[in-house]
Amino acid sequence: MRLRVPTDGATHGYGISFDREVRIEARPIGDSQHLCDLIEIAWAPEGALVFPRFEGRLSVWSDEETHVTYVELDGSYTPPFGAAGQLFDLTIGRRIAQATAREFLKDLKQALERP
Repeated sequence: MRLRVPTDGATHGYGISFDREVRIEARPIGDSQHLCDLIEIAWAPEGALVFPRFEGRLSVWSDEETHVTYVELDGSYTPPFGAAGQLFDLTIGRRIAQATAREFLKDLKQALERP
């Protein structure tokens, strides 16, 4: 799968956006209270390690009264490049990771809504 990482300006036509092949692993896990479907998910970049590795879970549940389905992504990532990566993360990396997660959820939503 390719994950896109837009910059703030990309949506307005003057920034850049880049993407990277990542390997995604996902498996269902149990919810002891049966309130939602839980999926353990992780992704890591293929090739160069510019993208961080992400580990977390997707929670999916619906409201039967409003016929609305909710998807929540929760997890953490490891910035690449050790100590230098942590400094990069403080300045811009965290925003890149958040944008990547938003793009992933947007792509997932589009895939689920296709007829």
